[in-house]
Amino acid sequence: MGVAGGVPGQLDILALEPFFGGSRKAMLETIMRYSRHRWTILRLPPRRVERRLAAAAHWFAEQLSRHWAGRIDVLFTSEAMNLADLLRLVPSLSAKPAVVYFHDNQLPPLGQRAESPLHLVNLSTAQAATELWFNSEYHLRTFMRKAAALVERHPELAGLNPLRDLEPKLRLMPPPVDLPLDRDIAIQIKPQRDPNLLFVDTRDADVPLLNRALGILSATNAPYKLVTVGPLGGLADGLPRYTVSERDEDGQIMALHQASVMISARPQAASDHYAVRALHLGCWPVFPDSGVYPELLPPSVHELCLYSAGSPESLVERLRSAWHPSTPPMYREELQQILSSFDALRACSAMDERLEVLAAARAV
Repeated sequence: MGVAGGVPGQLDILALEPFFGGSRKAMLETIMRYSRHRWTILRLPPRRVERRLAAAAHWFAEQLSRHWAGRIDVLFTSEAMNLADLLRLVPSLSAKPAVVYFHDNQLPPLGQRAESPLHLVNLSTAQAATELWFNSEYHLRTFMRKAAALVERHPELAGLNPLRDLEPKLRLMPPPVDLPLDRDIAIQIKPQRDPNLLFVDTRDADVPLLNRALGILSATNAPYKLVTVGPLGGLADGLPRYTVSERDEDGQIMALHQASVMISARPQAASDHYAVRALHLGCWPVFPDSGVYPELLPPSVHELCLYSAGSPESLVERLRSAWHPSTPPMYREELQQILSSFDALRACSAMDERLEVLAAARAV
């Protein structure tokens, strides 16, 4: 598909990812497979986000000044980058449209002042960007509420009126998930569903909540088993489980094919690519009634699948009913409609088209 204004039909996208792991890694690798544009990814390993906010711009600026000689039509990065610093250090990038994908945000909680300069980085990054892409409606609304509260508590920011400038930049852009890969692995391996196997992502999870809920299940001799992805620490010893590496995408898909239920214990999750995959593969969801999860499920199953965040008793109640779910008649059709926005072909096509618009607008 060509682009007006003298911009080539196939764009050159420079992606800088300071925190290349988890959902960020999964999304960029999927984009590389499905996008019609040329992507070059420079990355840093997933270490502490606050360190990336403080230093990543300087590292990338040095790499670009020493080694980069390619064409750039659009700059693409995440909220783990201090974009304002990067543009000061590499002024030539200011001539290019810059998209920031917000996987998460590091703004202080509502009602809290910015106690560290790093608390303001996402706000300055948002002001420097051409467009801001968010992975969920929940996250977009949360970011704007936090930003408004931050400006209100810091009168020196209010004079700049950043919120008025941010609103036209906001765009919901669901992260692409390689759902066809799920089917391909199933065809090759033909995994068997285990009715007692529960899939759990432990990264950023409320592990004490999980321990209490699983302890209640164990006390009643419930015949469950766990397959976990994420950090190994924190979960109670002696649980019947095995672990799949966060780097083993095929192993994760296999585990989701085999599990009957997916549990999330991430009450403030801005997105969850494991949940999207689990729902696509037919796992029954047991999710908190907060964060992105109400968006991922048809309203007809909210009472069946969503537990009260922070309540182990509510989680156990949903788990017990998950072994004998009562599926509403239109559940699968409604769910497929929701999941279609994450399908890699559709999501990457939407991203490609928007990048073309931004590149053409800057070229005029």
